[in-house]
Amino acid sequence: MKRQTPRATGPADDHAEGFIRTLLAGPNGRLSQAFENAWTSPHTSRVEANTERGVTRFLVDRSLPHASGRYELFSIRDQIRVVIEDLQNTGPRLERAPGENLISFRIQLAGEFIAGIGGSDPVHFHCPHLGARFQPRGTSLRLYFPPAPLARSVTLFCTPQFLLGNLVTERDTLPPQAQQLLTAAAPDFSYCRLTVTAEIIQCAAALLNNPVSGLLRLPYAEAKVLELLTLCVAAFGRLEAASVQQFSEADVARFHKAREILATKFSPPPTIASLARELAINETKLKSGFKALFGHTVFEYGHECRMQHALRLLRDKRIRISRVAEAVGYQHQGTFASAFKAHFGIRPKDVRLPPEPEVEASAHGERALAIGKLGR
Repeated sequence: MKRQTPRATGPADDHAEGFIRTLLAGPNGRLSQAFENAWTSPHTSRVEANTERGVTRFLVDRSLPHASGRYELFSIRDQIRVVIEDLQNTGPRLERAPGENLISFRIQLAGEFIAGIGGSDPVHFHCPHLGARFQPRGTSLRLYFPPAPLARSVTLFCTPQFLLGNLVTERDTLPPQAQQLLTAAAPDFSYCRLTVTAEIIQCAAALLNNPVSGLLRLPYAEAKVLELLTLCVAAFGRLEAASVQQFSEADVARFHKAREILATKFSPPPTIASLARELAINETKLKSGFKALFGHTVFEYGHECRMQHALRLLRDKRIRISRVAEAVGYQHQGTFASAFKAHFGIRPKDVRLPPEPEVEASAHGERALAIGKLGR
């Protein structure tokens, strides 16, 4: 936890395009003003509101000056504001963010940024990253976003009073870092880096990839926002028992390289030990970082890739099943067949049979359904 007055850092061009504040409220614009302007901004393509629940959604995807993609904003009962960023091919962005006495949790899933939060040098943040901060009025952050192929993040804003009144029942049970952040007051600026768990990544990804359309998108987002807030507050509890997981840029590059190897090398399948040796990384860090970044274990991802490769090979009827088994790292065809059926629900030879006629689907429903899913 740090309590400091942030210094301005980063490139000197105050006119560079920035984050959502700059886009909707202009240079040095406040978040509250950006949400007010979203109603009529030419950058906003859709506004949806559930007045009974007090939830409003703004889709901002028109004429984005620095990237392609979208921002999605949610206002929940005027107590929580959410900014979802899902951009591709972003150019450099610069923004000065004024303080508004708000707590924020920023979950960065792709991309990176540099922030002036005090000290002699700016701090460089790489994904996956979860940071919590209290920024009072009178303070100003300088944020710089380098060019990146992807920029994906979810940022939640609310008052300390909202968290203390709705999510925390006994303040004295909070870890000292959480108490310090949630009871901060001007002129102190408080920041804490928290552990990024698989649950937090999955919940943030669910908001980014909201599967529901229309007005039902609003209650789904509301539920996920409250879940994500709860997970972020709970993350403070891990600070006392264990140090926060932090991964360097080189570590993140190694995790991506491990994923690439698992997706292309099937026979023999890489082990965690062999991957760690090849990438010159500690096995424990490889396992924890891979799951934190991608949401599944090294074994789960490698097994999924092997099974999908086997499925592609089985669709070529010229390749014997025994050869397919060897191609994905199985010495015995029977062991492969068992693994394939456990994964897909049907036997390898069933992939090569024509789909059952619809009139016979009731008699062979389970097998027909499984083959149908494989063919999609």
